[in-house]
Amino acid sequence: MNNFKSFIEHYVDMPHDDWQLVASVFKKVVCKKNEVLLSEGGVCEYFYFVEEGLIRCFETRNNQEITKFFIPAPYCMTSRVSFIKQIPSKENLQTLEKTVLWRVTLEQYLELMRMDSWRIFTRKMLNEVQDYMEQRLIESMTETAEARYYKIQKEAPSLINRIPQKYLASYLGIATQSLSRIRKNANRNDK
Repeated sequence: MNNFKSFIEHYVDMPHDDWQLVASVFKKVVCKKNEVLLSEGGVCEYFYFVEEGLIRCFETRNNQEITKFFIPAPYCMTSRVSFIKQIPSKENLQTLEKTVLWRVTLEQYLELMRMDSWRIFTRKMLNEVQDYMEQRLIESMTETAEARYYKIQKEAPSLINRIPQKYLASYLGIATQSLSRIRKNANRNDK
């Protein structure tokens, strides 16, 4: 739970009493590799802090899984629209390795939203996520899959080996064979 406190304090100074309330409502859950946290059509019941592990968010279109993004620890996540509105989700959340999560229900989340520190924290996180999604959209329209792969390799090298190739290819919007070619060229260039 100390990791969560440090994570929050990266965004906002949280008073001791506020932290005590946060710590009292979040519950720890340990998930196995490939565990589904949310399936398309289900309602997202939790807001999570990912203390350890890696999550994949994806949608299914024409019987094909399309990876939207990955959430490595430490970070917070949920299927926002489904969680806040309590409506069926259009996305899936799946662990890619053993994952340690802390979670709260919507009722508990709304209780936390009465605190200024929690509201500031969530607003800053939402802004950060929106910035990331806008950047990802622009990159997907202006950069090649190869350039985007190299960017991931440069900015988050440890992630490359933790993500199965088929999911990484889906995230880049290419076939696994194309990703194999990109990786082969990257390895050649590294030598």
